[in-house]
Amino acid sequence: MVRRMICFILGFSALLVFSGCGKKDDAASMEQLHAENGQPVSIREIKTEDFSVYLKYPALIQASSESTAFAGLDDVVRNISVNVGDTVVQGAVIVSFSSDNRVLQQASLSYSNAQAAYNRSSFLFRSNDVSRQDFDAVRMQYEISATNLRAANDMVYVKAPISGTITQINVRATENVRAGTPLFTVSNSTGFEARLYVGAEEIERIQAGARAFIDLTRGNQEGQIIEGRITQVSLIMDSQKQSFPVTASFAGGNHRLVSGINVDIAVETYRNEKAIVLSRREIVQTEKGPVVFVIDKPVSSTPAESSEQPEPALPRTRQVAVQTGEEKGLRLEITGGLSEGDIIVSEGVTRISEESMLNIVPAILPGH
Repeated sequence: MVRRMICFILGFSALLVFSGCGKKDDAASMEQLHAENGQPVSIREIKTEDFSVYLKYPALIQASSESTAFAGLDDVVRNISVNVGDTVVQGAVIVSFSSDNRVLQQASLSYSNAQAAYNRSSFLFRSNDVSRQDFDAVRMQYEISATNLRAANDMVYVKAPISGTITQINVRATENVRAGTPLFTVSNSTGFEARLYVGAEEIERIQAGARAFIDLTRGNQEGQIIEGRITQVSLIMDSQKQSFPVTASFAGGNHRLVSGINVDIAVETYRNEKAIVLSRREIVQTEKGPVVFVIDKPVSSTPAESSEQPEPALPRTRQVAVQTGEEKGLRLEITGGLSEGDIIVSEGVTRISEESMLNIVPAILPGH
């Protein structure tokens, strides 16, 4: 038994030795292969692109032209003539209260008395039986009573304040309401506004006129990004929210953009239409700052006057210090050190130096 155990241990040890030797040989072979053929890297040509940076905020969308009607008296709702989503014109009766309402009855009675007094006074004035001053006083009372009757009538028969779409109905028929209760809201969908609240550390980056976007894309749908503009930036902080109110405006016409929905709004804080942009993996951080590897145009190793077949030129690299600007995720704007048309190492930068031989291979990562 002991002899078998010793044989097993010796055999397993030999297997580990051979296995370790194999790995070392593989590593040595890989290093030798890279030394002979160069380090495998991918390259790309620098091209300028449109580069923007955004800040995103939640907001509530509201129609830019929107009006809410309120109850002007205490009464019972007798009739509601529309539903949410209906289109109405200005002046159409939407909510009706009791036709025998006390306020309306008193206003109607006062108007009838004032009208009769006005008619009598008018007849007497034409006969020169009353003075001009007395006639003017009676006429004024008549006009005041007519105004009061119209106001009472508007309180009983509540009309649409503007033309548009009924976006909200706050009451139902037979419901008792108090004066000041909101009854319904009419929105005009020709445009929408959103109120953002921006912190003190970001408000300086938000400028009036900046582009703002609402992304309503769902799944694989396209064409659901709505562009608008920042139309107002407040200079006074909201004391309750401890932030600055900012207004963004959007045109109407998109059926998915309706008043009352919550959306995320991306505000463009920076834009360079001809920017040089690199990903972080294309940049090497050194003690002196960020650098990239630029591929110089290859030079033939055989003189031009020689009759011998020229040998294939080897790519040469050099480190170039770059200056960075704005950032967006893993992408950085390059403000100095590179020009359009330069060729850089896009993959494999951590494995090379200026003295490294390169073996250029197709890019693996998407986008290059």
